[in-house]
Amino acid sequence: MEHGTREETSAAPGARPIAAVLAVKGLADAKTRLSPVVPADARRALVLAMMSDTITAARAAGVGDIVVVTPDPEVSATARRLGARVVADTPADAADPVTSSLNRALARGIDAAIGTDGARVVVLQADLPALRAPHLGAALVRADGHRQAIVPDRSGSGTAMLIVGDTSDITPRFGVGSARAHRDAGAVDLVADSGDLWPDLRTDVDTVDDLAAAMTLGVGRATAQVLADVGLGSLASTPTPHAS
Repeated sequence: MEHGTREETSAAPGARPIAAVLAVKGLADAKTRLSPVVPADARRALVLAMMSDTITAARAAGVGDIVVVTPDPEVSATARRLGARVVADTPADAADPVTSSLNRALARGIDAAIGTDGARVVVLQADLPALRAPHLGAALVRADGHRQAIVPDRSGSGTAMLIVGDTSDITPRFGVGSARAHRDAGAVDLVADSGDLWPDLRTDVDTVDDLAAAMTLGVGRATAQVLADVGLGSLASTPTPHAS
């Protein structure tokens, strides 16, 4: 299957171990912008499935340690079944009204992940159902040697992935305009000169358009099963599950 990229394969990540961090909020608030096409109960299942496909692809790309930060017991149980470590999310700190709850959660996850000796830390959106392991591996290879690097999302304004090579600075800057915020803080944009590279890595799912884009690329098996269960196949031209 063609994915519209100029780079289809990659070498394995380098000798330094890789630890990945994902943050997933409570399922009660799951993906409300998908409500026009996905019912509430299915949205909860879809969040778990997209996280599962993201973790599965990360494992296949050579990521040894995966940390999931969440306040939700069902998310925690699913993550543990997939071999991930779980860090409990905490309520917002009233003394720190500036830092978003997502960035607080990710900072906790990064702090837990850097316990892996000499590891680089990759912060991944937890809703990358079309993610291909070779493309994640290629991005990790390209980021090697940089203090920080990013892969923007498909809009170009958000951040799908942040790779932290220098863990003395563990300040994530996710949120509106995060790609620019990360670049302004010194992160290298890995697709600055190749905007069509790794569309699967750049397609996190928040909106109906995002879901259609992921389905057209081909989603992982867990996500494909949830979408099949709700009879949702008309959003994409070729909604083909992939093996990652």
